[in-house]
Amino acid sequence: MKFVKLLHEGLVALFILINGMMLHLFLLHFPYGLEPFFISLVNWNKLSPQIGYVVTITLMVMVVVVALVWRLGTEWKNRILYMRMNYPHPAFNAFLTNRRQPFETSALVQAFPKVKDSGFNPQVQIETWNALHKQHADMPVVMNTRIHWHILRDLYLLALVFLGVFLVGWVVNFRVPFQIVSAYLFLFGAQFLFLLLMARKVGYRLVDNVLGVALGMDDSKQKDKKR
Repeated sequence: MKFVKLLHEGLVALFILINGMMLHLFLLHFPYGLEPFFISLVNWNKLSPQIGYVVTITLMVMVVVVALVWRLGTEWKNRILYMRMNYPHPAFNAFLTNRRQPFETSALVQAFPKVKDSGFNPQVQIETWNALHKQHADMPVVMNTRIHWHILRDLYLLALVFLGVFLVGWVVNFRVPFQIVSAYLFLFGAQFLFLLLMARKVGYRLVDNVLGVALGMDDSKQKDKKR
């Protein structure tokens, strides 16, 4: 588990450094790339004092996103990811048929009748799933998906903050040529959308994997059902 934690922290740090570099270049009105980044550092004196302000802003944003990832609670991370204040966990509708699942929903409801007895109350569904997750947390298919989800969820939060800062910077620096802005708009926007969709997808997969294991299905059977 120590390796997993180091991997998680390493990916977060790398993501922050790359996005910090992009933000630095954009605020200086430089095109994207490693060469412009090094040019900006080599020509620090010529770009002063503007580059000093840009580096300060960039470092402040990087500190904020680090604090956001490590200090923000799990429930708030889920709220931001799924954009719901109430029942933000992806298991809130796990026992319903409103999405494709790798098992028969009737078998699921039959195995956990208290969910049906509660009128499929979202809180009961979440509590039931959490109890199952605790039982099967060490199963490889569950553990791997959980690790994957936690990493993607944190990267999504980082992408959201950097996109927001970029948009504010664009408004402030509205005179920046659009051919420069367009590259950053694509980079910040594309990574945000990709991580949003992937984090949500893997979150639902974690829910289904736990339920599949609880019903006695192995990973290969779940994949066959999905096909």
